Amino acid sequence: MATRNNDQRLLDRVLEEQRIRIAPNQKSDDFFNYFAASTALQDLDLDTDELRDGLVDGSHDCGVDGIWVLVDDRYVSAEIGRHTNLRAGKIELVIFQAKTSPGYQETAFEKLHYHLPLLLDMDRNIGELAESTNAKLLERTGRFLSVLEALAISFPKVFVRVIYASRAADQPHPNVRAKGNRLARELEKITSETRCTVEYLGAAELRALSARGAVVVSDLVFMETPISTSLGEGYVCLARLDEYYNFISTPRGALRLELFESNVRDHAGRTAVNTAIGETLRSSYREDFWWFNNGVTIVAESVQIAGKKIVMRDPQIVNGLQTSHEIYNYFQDAGLHKQDRSILVRVMVPPQSGRARDGIIRATNSQTQLPPGALRATEKIQKDIEEALQRYSYYYERRANYYKNLGWPLEQIVSVSRLAREFTAFALGEPHAALTYSESQLLEDPHYSQVFSNDYDLDLYTLVLDAHKRISEFLAEYAEDRPLLGETTENWRYHLAYMARFTLTRLRRPSLNDLSSIRIEHLSDELLDTMTRVLDREYKGALRGDKGKGIDRVARSADFTHRIRQATIATRRLSID
Repeated sequence: MATRNNDQRLLDRVLEEQRIRIAPNQKSDDFFNYFAASTALQDLDLDTDELRDGLVDGSHDCGVDGIWVLVDDRYVSAEIGRHTNLRAGKIELVIFQAKTSPGYQETAFEKLHYHLPLLLDMDRNIGELAESTNAKLLERTGRFLSVLEALAISFPKVFVRVIYASRAADQPHPNVRAKGNRLARELEKITSETRCTVEYLGAAELRALSARGAVVVSDLVFMETPISTSLGEGYVCLARLDEYYNFISTPRGALRLELFESNVRDHAGRTAVNTAIGETLRSSYREDFWWFNNGVTIVAESVQIAGKKIVMRDPQIVNGLQTSHEIYNYFQDAGLHKQDRSILVRVMVPPQSGRARDGIIRATNSQTQLPPGALRATEKIQKDIEEALQRYSYYYERRANYYKNLGWPLEQIVSVSRLAREFTAFALGEPHAALTYSESQLLEDPHYSQVFSNDYDLDLYTLVLDAHKRISEFLAEYAEDRPLLGETTENWRYHLAYMARFTLTRLRRPSLNDLSSIRIEHLSDELLDTMTRVLDREYKGALRGDKGKGIDRVARSADFTHRIRQATIATRRLSID
């Protein structure tokens, strides 16, 4: 066995400590994939669901362990419609490969060089690719091609990042770099505006990035001394535009989306107001920018003045989202010469109760029309669910990544969109919608009011999570001996949860009250095995004669939901009355 150097030893210790703390049920190799991806992509501000959504490793993964698509630094989910109504400036494709081997291997790039040009070709043959490519990878690469085509009119710049993570102690051999460079040149043929970079993350690099962690303390350089308030803790100051740009940007130039309240994150695009802000930034006026703009409002847990900086713990920009985006876009377009202009910044530290913070968020955003679901996190039902779930060791993230940054186990962290999807599949009986709806669709009325209601027993939300957790654990064991068709667990989990409505209540049309009487221990291995075999039979029947259709398209069809309902009821061993 090769001798480990100090970086490898320390990385292995970090990996094992984190695995035991946040994912004790995961195998070491599987956790390495998550750890390396989370570490490498921390500047992209992906939440746990988005990070997992891009992991595609498994059989027939073509050498790709993860793939993510972003438009102007926002992750693109399954529903791309909301990303195509803007004049996007940048499309980013991240291709990730992780190996637990102690060195970099040429074969890793050889596989990517063979498969990626085929997967990223707009004229690709889905039927042929489906025979050698897992369904999730096929869908994720198709997602990139759909975005590329839909936003072609904007002439966006396309950036491809290939990340190769391993436990390597040394730098890649020149032969490995040569094949990495060859792959980069091939991927730059995607469009005439495509640029590709290859990143190598070994033991030392992964340790350094993981030690940096999530930024929870930020500072902003101000001009002159801020004005402080006599009542409560708050400051008003002017900051140079370039310093404010540094505050809202990561070291690699991405917008720090974690600064914006979790559900108030969408930039409104080319509205009249935003166009006017952009024109003011680009103008040759001698007057200062803050004369023509209301500025931004920031709330923080604590604030301290240190020299010419105002240091904030857990800052959140609760008003000034559009202004922040326009300043970011302006400097991205080489606006660095405008260093003599400033923006008005208000910084507040509300009481710990949270009521004042929510009031500030609502009041300061009342002048701006927000997208549906923008302030869901402050609603009473959301706070009630967070409190109720915590009694059962689920940590409900009304604000994205809050509990993740506190280091709670991943399986115990529940995002708003995850709960909405699992409730949609199990309680509402729409597994196809759970698979197809984007986050914005889940949080828009009327669907939102179907999922989150003060009329529901709060224990129903715990039941939903328990059912999906039980099914996930079963599928992990089941798939070890009998690979799942399509290799994508989500296509099975949501539909099995839907089938459990009938098998656990023994009713053809169970109500929410009927579901509330379910005891999760009745979801036995024997019952789940029978349900899984029925679902497998129905998938194969739906695909028979049309393999090009793919399991993803089948799973997302309302007709298939109706089909498995009929099959479940008709199966005598399941005894549905």
